Amino acid sequence: MKIICWNVRGAKKAQVLEEVKFLKRIHNPNIVFLLETLTNDSNSHRVIQKMGFQNFDFVLPSNHTGGL
Repeated sequence: MKIICWNVRGAKKAQVLEEVKFLKRIHNPNIVFLLETLTNDSNSHRVIQKMGFQNFDFVLPSNHTGGL
């Protein structure tokens, strides 16, 4: 089983989106964890769809902590 875990800053940035797509293509992981604390519900859905994930879950942040 392949797992990628990345504590990413700026998950909405185009460069990060392209990097995640590249990592998916090269490593073909079973699970990808992206940790980004400064996001909200609508941004999370938008970013995940742009990255091409079909199955996902996320935890919304509480103030500036706790989001995944």
